[in-house]
Amino acid sequence: MDLSQIQTFRASLRELVRELGMLSRKSSGTGLSPLQSHILIELDKAPLGVTELARKLGCEKASISRTIRGMTENALLERRQDSQDGRASTFCLTPQGTSLLAQIEENANRFIDQALELASERECRDFSRAIQGLNSALKNARSQREQEIVITEIAPDDNSAMAEIIRQSFRDNKIEHLEGVSLHDPELNNLYQTYQQPGSRYWVARANRRVLGGVGIAPLAGSAEKTCEMQKLFLSANALGTGLGRRLIALSLQEARRLGYDYCYLETLSELQSAVQLYEKFGFEYLETPQGNTGHGGCDLFMQLKLA
Repeated sequence: MDLSQIQTFRASLRELVRELGMLSRKSSGTGLSPLQSHILIELDKAPLGVTELARKLGCEKASISRTIRGMTENALLERRQDSQDGRASTFCLTPQGTSLLAQIEENANRFIDQALELASERECRDFSRAIQGLNSALKNARSQREQEIVITEIAPDDNSAMAEIIRQSFRDNKIEHLEGVSLHDPELNNLYQTYQQPGSRYWVARANRRVLGGVGIAPLAGSAEKTCEMQKLFLSANALGTGLGRRLIALSLQEARRLGYDYCYLETLSELQSAVQLYEKFGFEYLETPQGNTGHGGCDLFMQLKLA
């Protein structure tokens, strides 16, 4: 996404925040600030401490502490000592806090209902899917930023770590017994050297100098067209579900376009459903037969994306 698109997107998000009343105490119908309202919402689900509240709400602990102190003094919250740790405290709603939350919910439900009445049922479903998808992307982006994940081209010192991630992924998915798959590629221990060839790239993601996963592209062997193959997209177990796979795929496709490829091809296994679903979301379409000469006769799914 180029800078102008990013700025337009951010402008739309700012308008959304304003229209939802997130900058006004009047929006809740109770005089509470948006932060106070969100604290009531979270504590209605379960008693929580300051640290957990700060994590859930994406706020600094100091801000949460100050706000909770005032809400406790105003009898909206009750402080309880943790039964397991006498030094720790959790907070829950008082009857007055519960009553105010009911007003907030009623006011918010009425406002959103009025807005959705202006849309068709199909538009409402589209809104819901888009908001859920954006929310997931923002959560993953925040998590990656907090972990200080960086992506760079592979270096010689990354060879052993990346090879072990690939082997462990096959073990975790219980498919290490398969033949004709990337687990048995002769270049597995030398990915850096392999991806120094023209038209080839391999990237690794790392946090605190620890490799979390990687992905590569290379010219599709045996193809006369301007087609690259996406290769060896693998993540360590602790990086799954963080959106890092999406980020690596997006980067590889962007670079494939920059290198002048018209198509991106890949082969995978039906056992790797989470990866397959991700490819589908990026627009990869199924092919009936394999393309080129990848040497991966054990793969049973063949997919391709038009880049140009």
